[in-house]
Amino acid sequence: MKIAVIAPPWIPVPPPRYGGIELVIHNLVEGLKAMGEDVTLFAPKDTSVSCRFIQYMSSKFHFGLDSSTRAKRFVGELADKYAFSMAAGEGADIVHCHTLGTPTVDIPTLYTLHGPANEATVMRCAELSKNPSNHFVSISDRQKELYLALNDKINFAATVHNSVNTKAIEWKRTKEDFFLFVGRVNWEKGLDLAIRVATRAGVNLVMAVKMTEDFEKEFFRKEILPWIDKYPEHLFFQFHKEIPRHMIFNLLKRAKCTLFTSQWEEPFGLVMIESMACGTPVIALRRGAAPEVIVDGKTGFLVNTEDEMVDVMKKVDKIKPTHCRKHVEKNFSREKMAKDYLAAYKKVLKK
Repeated sequence: MKIAVIAPPWIPVPPPRYGGIELVIHNLVEGLKAMGEDVTLFAPKDTSVSCRFIQYMSSKFHFGLDSSTRAKRFVGELADKYAFSMAAGEGADIVHCHTLGTPTVDIPTLYTLHGPANEATVMRCAELSKNPSNHFVSISDRQKELYLALNDKINFAATVHNSVNTKAIEWKRTKEDFFLFVGRVNWEKGLDLAIRVATRAGVNLVMAVKMTEDFEKEFFRKEILPWIDKYPEHLFFQFHKEIPRHMIFNLLKRAKCTLFTSQWEEPFGLVMIESMACGTPVIALRRGAAPEVIVDGKTGFLVNTEDEMVDVMKKVDKIKPTHCRKHVEKNFSREKMAKDYLAAYKKVLKK
């Protein structure tokens, strides 16, 4: 099967630092290539993959997430049109698009929905679904449920959970005496909640965050820094900004537990499976995809309130690192995701 994969034009694949979508795409194309599939990836410069790679623009152009909204919209549309046209010219059987670009040719297309079900995105999906050649994949059953609640005309083909490359992730049975938070600096990720529960539970806390954009820095100054200033002096607290991924994984495998304090209906949450792949349990609020990812009481804990989160933090020593690791190897490996997407491609082509 000839498969064309379209990545967003902002971040290389795999990402040097932050970039959840790009990590998923990297695992996908490498997994498909290992299965013997003919894969072509359309992505920005500095991408490094084993499959065939076609770069969007000349290397003399600089373009990224810090570009203006107008520029991003223009370049995004241009990249989509280029990739779809090139895919057709290359004779692709199917296009797997990780943006919501409009096909410029009549070719079977599968879209992966990485984001939340907001009104604009749902309307866009419903519009694309009017073409019977276009199909959608959700990254969790909860995400699909929320999309269909707003519009039941979206043409879903499957749900495929995200993955990690378990073979490349080291894990540890013995843990150190600190809890960990990993995520972007914004309201949705609940940094303030992580600091509050760690304070109340009297535990050491390490935070590794993405904080590059102006609104993130402003949110940190106004909403997060006051909580950090209140952190008990007798406890260990460490704050990392924009550290490389290998350093994040080093923290994940050493931590006693990862706090997943997301305040919204998170479509998936890669941090959860990255943590468990390192043998580290996760405590998460019972919302979004968390109930599909964590086995409550075995690979972590699902809670409904801040008080419950504080209570279960005392029980994390009961979780066995081997259970966390095996759970990810079985359910969220690169190989499983590639097989699931290949089944979705065949389903679309059969239609």
